[in-house]
Amino acid sequence: MVREVTSYRLYGQIMSQPDEIERVLNAEEPIPAAAELLGGAQRVFCVGTGTSTNAARTGASMLRAAGADAVEWAAYDFALYGPELREGDSAIVYSHSGRKRYSRDTLARLHDAKVPTVWVASTEAEANEADVIIRTVARETSSAFTVSHTTAMLLTARIAGRIRAGSVGDLSAVPAAVKEAVGLEGEMKALAEEWYPFESLIGVGAGPHEVSAHEVAIKVAEAARMRCRGYAAEQFLHGPQAQVRRGDPLMVFAGAGAALERSVTVAQFGLDVGLPVAWVSPVQGPLGSTWLEVADVGEQLAPIVEIIPGQWLAAHLAALQDVDADNFRRDEFGTAYEKYGL
Repeated sequence: MVREVTSYRLYGQIMSQPDEIERVLNAEEPIPAAAELLGGAQRVFCVGTGTSTNAARTGASMLRAAGADAVEWAAYDFALYGPELREGDSAIVYSHSGRKRYSRDTLARLHDAKVPTVWVASTEAEANEADVIIRTVARETSSAFTVSHTTAMLLTARIAGRIRAGSVGDLSAVPAAVKEAVGLEGEMKALAEEWYPFESLIGVGAGPHEVSAHEVAIKVAEAARMRCRGYAAEQFLHGPQAQVRRGDPLMVFAGAGAALERSVTVAQFGLDVGLPVAWVSPVQGPLGSTWLEVADVGEQLAPIVEIIPGQWLAAHLAALQDVDADNFRRDEFGTAYEKYGL
């Protein structure tokens, strides 16, 4: 049996992204206050959990482009093993739900150390410990977060652009690019139909595109319940490539930047050993790969756009697998989940 992909709450959330991206691009959020707090710091910590860790990775990249000394942290590591905090530090913490344990512990640690903090979260999430609160969207009803992720990245781009004008590219180009990417659903459905018989998928990206490889791994795993791994391009070539089996689909995220040559190398390796290769990029990839063309918004903004084909892949794989893409596998693992908290 194959489910109707439109029955998932995830489907509506993916479809909502063009309108929500347009909205948050112009929303009256405290962007100037966040830019002042982060832009004037000696060190900036970008912190999150799960998909929000990927938002933190992109956020750190954007803030570095704007001139900040920014580095990403997983909330668990920051809360328990993080650096000694000192005067001149600041932080931006991502947590869509606002309820994740170690994101809250991170906020508390920053608050106790009197480190100025920006909190990026849903419209319902509260955080009295934060100095500046940036709102994304209403809390998502599917556990596979999509629109909260893309809007969080765009809001961070607004902050970076406020710190240094033009540092991350032309933000006004993003809504149209997102709309085009959402329009790739048909291509992604066809790709899912080719790929769903396989046991394992691989995502690869380099530079600012690496985060998309990690994010597609999360989306495919939690929505479709299929094994999927994400790698940095160079890391993939130095060991993990040896584990692939002929037929393992490979999804490469790339752009017209410094990492293009190595990204082509990864895709060509996949083709040479018999892997089906999808190339998500504004520039054409190696002959034999399936080109999923996305608009060129520059490398810093690319993660907002290029992950959308990955979201569609996860949704359509879930439908083909006849599993619930929205419930974090609580229908099977609920009793186990009750024994620990997120």
